[in-house]
Amino acid sequence: MGLTFQPAFRDKMLFNIPIIYILVGIIGALIGLPVINPMGTETEAKIVEHASELIVIISLAGAGLSIDLKARWRTWQPTWRLLAIAMPLTILCVVWLGVNLAGLSVAGAILLAGALAPTDPVLARSVSVGSPHSEQNGTRTALTSEAGLNDGLAFPFIWLAVGVALATGDFSWGSWVLEDVLYRTTAGVIAGLAVGWCLTKILFSSIGDATNNRSNAALVLLAATFLSYGLAELVHGYGFLSVFISARAARAFTKDTKAEPYENKAHKSADQLEAILLAVILLWFGTFIGGSLWHVWTWQDFAIAMAVVFVIRPIAAWISLLGHDMEKVDRAKIAFFGIRGMGSIFYAAFGLNQVEFADPERIWCVISFTILISALVHGSLANRWMADAGVDEPDDTEQRNANTNDKKTA
Repeated sequence: MGLTFQPAFRDKMLFNIPIIYILVGIIGALIGLPVINPMGTETEAKIVEHASELIVIISLAGAGLSIDLKARWRTWQPTWRLLAIAMPLTILCVVWLGVNLAGLSVAGAILLAGALAPTDPVLARSVSVGSPHSEQNGTRTALTSEAGLNDGLAFPFIWLAVGVALATGDFSWGSWVLEDVLYRTTAGVIAGLAVGWCLTKILFSSIGDATNNRSNAALVLLAATFLSYGLAELVHGYGFLSVFISARAARAFTKDTKAEPYENKAHKSADQLEAILLAVILLWFGTFIGGSLWHVWTWQDFAIAMAVVFVIRPIAAWISLLGHDMEKVDRAKIAFFGIRGMGSIFYAAFGLNQVEFADPERIWCVISFTILISALVHGSLANRWMADAGVDEPDDTEQRNANTNDKKTA
């Protein structure tokens, strides 16, 4: 229900829906509502893992459908730079802080860094490009595409943390590179391309849903998302990467064709599903903070969270974009709005469910503090600072054409 107020307050600097939900959750926990604690029972841990997993894949599907700019080396250069330079730099810095400031084991510090490295596709809604065929510029496109891809490309570091935690002798770097970096990434990309291409051909064929005046876009979106995710997981690829690539492939195949109105409906469905799931998980996150974490937070947790949000990510991203032809203000926006959120929750839950780490409470404390600060700061500033970085246009082609005709008539 709170999301119904967002359009009216979208330009208000301090209007922050995520924080409202988190605060409600905190109050609920303080007055005695039950808390699902991922450090509690195995069932609770699995609930948190799979709930956060679901919202991330829905968000990735929506992000993939929303971007109009084709993924070429030149046009997506800011994205490639953020992935190849900013994310590894962020991981290295957080690993160092995790070991030397938080007192984590090496494996725990790697898990913490892998979870905090990606820009979140869910809480980054306020800085994303919006709907397909909206007015899009480099700043929003870079942040959206970065969030879409790095939520899959951070996975090798989660597996690295698991491998280090399990290692009884020398860790096999060669196996990690071949299997977790090269094979799983390639398998995820291929699975996504295959599902995106096949489903698009079927949907827009003579017997497909999109060409027979049917309105099953929401069901098709879920089917495509789960199919691409499931296929990638079946062949031990990265499902997050597959979902985003599948949606990007579908968008690329149908851009500037009569199929666009159907894809716009699918994007609307993804946006609505994501909004519902976001409200539920943020309420849970608030109860987790209020019931299990706030009284065990330390100044080290606060220091690392502040460093990630205000120092490490901005500097790493700024360095990665040096030499690229863009305005300094756009570079500053891309560097600053590295929002942390649901992806970090999933990665922490996933890693901690794979193997026993020595310091799960400390990992959750740092991650939760970072998400809270990111949601508060980025969520409050995004409406104003990103107001000139792309303005959404009508969501479907028919509406856009209708507006154009109205202007001509006038």
